[in-house]
Amino acid sequence: MMKKRISNHLEGVTIKGDYTGGDVIVNGCMPKANKNTEKKSDKTVFLSYNWHDGEIADRIDRHLSRNCGITVMRDVRDIGTWKSIREFMKSIRQQDYAVLIVSDLYLKSKNCMFEVTEVMKEQKYMDRIFPAVVERSIYDPLVRVEYIKHWQRECQKLESTIKGLHPADIVELAEELRRYQRIASSISEFLDMVSDRNQPDLQDIEAQIEKAVLKN
Repeated sequence: MMKKRISNHLEGVTIKGDYTGGDVIVNGCMPKANKNTEKKSDKTVFLSYNWHDGEIADRIDRHLSRNCGITVMRDVRDIGTWKSIREFMKSIRQQDYAVLIVSDLYLKSKNCMFEVTEVMKEQKYMDRIFPAVVERSIYDPLVRVEYIKHWQRECQKLESTIKGLHPADIVELAEELRRYQRIASSISEFLDMVSDRNQPDLQDIEAQIEKAVLKN
């Protein structure tokens, strides 16, 4: 008696587990469905970057997300529709670690530097951040001075712009000015700390980050 051949026709199905089929190898890590289903043991990593450095961010994101013990928090994935961008940025303090892709545009971005000032509020914040240095010129103290001056100028420009407004109209702008001032007062410490570290090679940084996260 001939055995009947059984065929399964699957459409729109993603195969999980260590599976090799045809020319495709599927990674063995089951994805986290959402923040509420993360395992308690997962390490959370906040990815802080300027969108112009998206290629590096993508590379780090892909590498870390393959590890079942790491959950990567990233704006393009974790800010819900019509949700607060600022509240998401503040959540950097709640994560176990933060990867900071430090480029020229990062250091001049108010949003990126807001994330920096938020994480710097934490005790022992230096043990919780992994800078990925793109802008190598920050090892020169003269270059670091220029970034400090940049934020001092930004503070002065915003302050002079809102001076002529009625007090009732400047509540939110005054808070924005305070954020600028926090950046201006923190950037020197941040740059000194980053430039003092023995930075891994940028081409291998995702593996080094993964190793450091899982070791702790």
